[in-house]
Amino acid sequence: MKRQPLLISCLGAALGLAGGACEPSFSTGAPACEGWRPGDVVITELLPDPEGTDTGQEWMEVYNPGRSSVDLKGLMLYSARVDGAQERAYFFEDSVPVASRDHVVLGDVRAEVPTPPVDHAYGDALGALANTGGIVGLRCGEVVVDEVRYAKARAGVSLIYDGARVPDAVDNDEPERWCETPASVDGGVRSSPGAVNPPCPERASADAGLPDTCLSPRTGQYRSVSRPRPGDLRLTEVMADPKAVADAQGEWVEVYALRDVDLNGVTLSNEGTGRTVFQAPPRCLEIRAGTHAVLAHGEEPLLNGGLPPVLALFSFGVSNTAGFHLLRLSLDGQVLDEMSWTRAPLAGVSLQLDPSRKTSPRVSSDEGYCAAPEGARYGPVPGDRGTPGGENRSCGP
Repeated sequence: MKRQPLLISCLGAALGLAGGACEPSFSTGAPACEGWRPGDVVITELLPDPEGTDTGQEWMEVYNPGRSSVDLKGLMLYSARVDGAQERAYFFEDSVPVASRDHVVLGDVRAEVPTPPVDHAYGDALGALANTGGIVGLRCGEVVVDEVRYAKARAGVSLIYDGARVPDAVDNDEPERWCETPASVDGGVRSSPGAVNPPCPERASADAGLPDTCLSPRTGQYRSVSRPRPGDLRLTEVMADPKAVADAQGEWVEVYALRDVDLNGVTLSNEGTGRTVFQAPPRCLEIRAGTHAVLAHGEEPLLNGGLPPVLALFSFGVSNTAGFHLLRLSLDGQVLDEMSWTRAPLAGVSLQLDPSRKTSPRVSSDEGYCAAPEGARYGPVPGDRGTPGGENRSCGP
C-alpha cells in the first residue's frame, strides 16, 4: 500500500523557483489540484543514477493512462529514502499538460529551459535521488496519485515498469514489475524516456513448465490442476471502454465455466500482440461449473470501478475503437473459446453475450452480442453498465 502523505503547503515564490520546495503545513483547505484520484497518472521509468555526474541529469517518466488530457499543475512531486526519511518535494505551480496515453519526462535540469528528453524541470527541489533505492511519488493534498519504491540503480541504466504490462498505479507497486532497461541490439542508450518501455526480459514467454498441482482456496488442500478443454469455458462479457475509471484500471473480461476447471496455464490474448498467461502459484485459479469469473487489470475495487472479486489479472489493453477485435482463451496452443466484435463500444457500457447463447457453440463476429442494458449497473452509484461476475441480461427487444 502507499504511504500516508503529509499535508504540505508550498513556498515556491519565496524561494524563487519555477516550482518550489515545500514544508509541512497544518492547512486544511482544499488543494488546487482537487479531484485527482489514485492512478490518474502512473510513474513508469526513472534514472536515479546517470552516467557521470548526477546533478542536472536525473529524470523520471510519468504516463497518463486516461482518455483525456490532464495537467500536473497543483500536484506535489516528492522523493525520499527507502524508509521514507529525508523527504523533499516540488510543487507544480505552472501548467504541465500530459495528453491521453502519453508521457511527460520530469528532470532536475538546472538550465532555465529544459532540453530533451526532459519536458519539465523541477530544479534542485528534490536534491539527489538515492542511487541505492528510494521512493518517488505524486500527490494531491492527502491523495497519493502514484508512488513507487525503486531498487538500486546501475549508472547510466534507467529502471522501467515492464513495457509488456498496462501502466497501472497498483501493479507498479510490485518490485517484480520493474527491471533495468534491456540492452539494445546495437548497444545504444539503455533508457526510453518519453516512449513506450520495452518488455522486461525475465517475463515468461511460454506456457511450458507449469506445475501439475495447486492449492485450492476453497478446500485449503493441494490437488491436481483441472485443465480446461474446448467447450469448458465461454467468454461472455467484456468492458473495453470504462467510464468510471481509466481504461488501464477498469477494463475487464468475464468468463463462464461449464465444468469445474482451473485457469492455471491458460492464455488470454487479443487480435494483436497482447497476451497473458494466468499463473498464481501455488493457488488454484478455480472456476466452479455454472459460475462466472472476472479477469481484470486490478483487484482493488476503489481503483477498478467497483468490480466484484477478481480471479486473475491480465496486462494488455482492450481496444475501444471500431474494427475487428478478438479475445481468445487457449491452453498449450489449443483454442478454448474466443469472442470477436467490430463495433466501437459505448463509453461505460460492456459488450455482453446473450445468456441464452452461453452454452451454444461459438458465434460469428457480433452475432449474439449486445450492449449491457440500462438496468445493469455495478460499482458506486451511478456506476458503469455491465454484470461482471453475474448473469448477463437478455439481448432481446
